Amino acid sequence: MSQTPPHRALYRRWRAQTFGEIVGQEATVTALRNAVRAGRVAHALLFVGPRGTGKTSMARIVAKALNCPNLSDGEPCDICPACVAIREGTALDVAEMDAASNNRVDDMRELLPRISTAPSDLTRKVFIIDEVQRIKEGWDVLLKTLEEPPDHVAFIFCTTDASQIRPAVLSRVQRFDFRKLAVGAIAGKLRRILAEAEREADDDAIDLIARLAAGGMRDAESMLDQLLGGGPERLTAERVRELLGLADGESVSRFVEALATGDARTGMTLLDELEDRGRDLRSFLDQLLDALRASLMARLSGRAATGSVDTARLVAVGRRLAGIDPARMGPGGLRFQLELALLEPAADVVSSAPAVAATQPTQAEAAPVGVARGRRTPVAPAEVPEAAAEEPAPAPPKVPEAVPEAVPAAVPEPVAVPTTSSLAPGLAELHGHWAAIVADLSQHPAVKPLIVACRPIAVEERVITLGFPEHQSFLKEALERRRAAVEAGISTRLGRPVSVRFVATNVDLLPPMPEDEESARLLAEARRIFADDLVDVGEVS
Repeated sequence: MSQTPPHRALYRRWRAQTFGEIVGQEATVTALRNAVRAGRVAHALLFVGPRGTGKTSMARIVAKALNCPNLSDGEPCDICPACVAIREGTALDVAEMDAASNNRVDDMRELLPRISTAPSDLTRKVFIIDEVQRIKEGWDVLLKTLEEPPDHVAFIFCTTDASQIRPAVLSRVQRFDFRKLAVGAIAGKLRRILAEAEREADDDAIDLIARLAAGGMRDAESMLDQLLGGGPERLTAERVRELLGLADGESVSRFVEALATGDARTGMTLLDELEDRGRDLRSFLDQLLDALRASLMARLSGRAATGSVDTARLVAVGRRLAGIDPARMGPGGLRFQLELALLEPAADVVSSAPAVAATQPTQAEAAPVGVARGRRTPVAPAEVPEAAAEEPAPAPPKVPEAVPEAVPAAVPEPVAVPTTSSLAPGLAELHGHWAAIVADLSQHPAVKPLIVACRPIAVEERVITLGFPEHQSFLKEALERRRAAVEAGISTRLGRPVSVRFVATNVDLLPPMPEDEESARLLAEARRIFADDLVDVGEVS
């Protein structure tokens, strides 16, 4: 009885096997093919780029090119025993490792005997190590070997984040950057896959999949594989949205309009409908951002429809959506954050009403001199002597008219700023400890320039939000990598475990920090010691 062969994923069946099959990386392909043709391939290569852009496929192709006896203009033949063994994963001299799970010193030490021994079947040994940014102490074992490896060994490293790799390692390798694939390049390969599978699809459906892939070919092929397995019907854009849990374009446009016009009721009704249909709100948030970006670009290019929402409101909507954290798992989650974004314009109107009322003069203040609280005080006329009334007074000599003195303009009273006493209890407590927290965390050299720049914004249960100035948002990503140290320092001062999230916001609108003697002394001392040390936030290894 014959058995049906197991299904292989599309991205595995359609993995590139030669330089000519690599899509969207023309500059890297040309450089590596020329190096193979001239026999000048470096002993260590580093491929950097987003996921699904062809880094591992390129590494295997380079391994073929280093061992193929039938090279043709720098291209491996892909039919010789060496190429077939590498393609099938049976070549003993080509080792692939995942540094995400093999990054310890002992894991790297186990490679040394394999590096020093000669190849058994192929011309050169090739070590392909993926996710190398996860290796930390393990580099100490490989540094010397990486600098002067045996002639029969080649290393190919792949990573999505080269900033986490030591400079000592980067100086020993040749770096090649892989860029995200264009929508057209992804759509072209998807059409070739559909043609071979003899399946039909609308152009809108193919373009939608290519856009959702966000520059990664593997993501696009995985989505297409899922859609093809859903049935033999023709692929349409509506079917793609249904199977992938996406909202329709009309719902996205209506929600953006509700955000811009402050129509919270319509927006909440849309959220109810989307959840009833099982739509993923994270994907919906991505769709909102894409639609908002497209609307802004249409206005910049003069292609916006007449009567549409103005640019200023769209920018305000963009700022609100940018402050949403899709990974938040607290009460309400992403749904509650979207509802708050809908209600924010109404909250702004309510909060500004007392300020407007405070600027209106009261009746007592607006009354002229002599009028107070609705009662007019009579002014007695000046008494005139009788003699002066009977005889006209001599005409006074003419005096040049004096220039009237300039009346100084009224100086507006300063607007009251909310004080610490008006804050929520949790935030007020954090403000009281903030100077001491800054002093504690500043003992860490990598944290000190970052913690001085941020400000506490909110305290929700056990989640603390810290904000950075918008023009220094790059500091937020730097402190994200030290989240554990920040959480430990704050937890120690508050006496309870807390978690921390970081945002970029307008810190000038925040209430002032406390000015008690001890807090002011600690904060002034921290700023005196560390001053403006915010220019270079370097890695500490």
